[in-house]
Amino acid sequence: MRKWQLLASIFAFLVVCGEAEAGDKEDILARLDDIYSAWNTGDVDALPFIYHTIYDVEGGLLETIDPEKWKAWIKAAFAAGLTINAEPFHQKVDVYGKTAVYTCYERININPPNGEPVNDTRRTTVVLVKQKGEWTGVHLHNSYLKPINPE
Repeated sequence: MRKWQLLASIFAFLVVCGEAEAGDKEDILARLDDIYSAWNTGDVDALPFIYHTIYDVEGGLLETIDPEKWKAWIKAAFAAGLTINAEPFHQKVDVYGKTAVYTCYERININPPNGEPVNDTRRTTVVLVKQKGEWTGVHLHNSYLKPINPE
């Protein structure tokens, strides 16, 4: 009898937690492709400004993002001549029901209007949640990768 209770419990757990829906990984990768494209073309209006919290690549404490302030700051930087080229590689998506974790490495080239260019490689992790059928990033963590340009 206990064996059937255990099997029923496992089945209930799987139903409640759910498997990744078909196409979730592809949807996440397409959404992030759109975000990289927006950064690379300076299309600030296409950027979702979705992260609630972020660990910056320079380190420091967890930051809570004010989307309106970020959007205004980035829009002004692009208007002043900022260019960015971000190229993700070794992308991976793991889906856990309505939560997903995206990881990748990024080659970043940033040319600020009044400063030294930045060329580095970063590790990136994004935590996403599915709300109203759409994947939204809620947390971003970046850190420098050493060595700078792995294969």
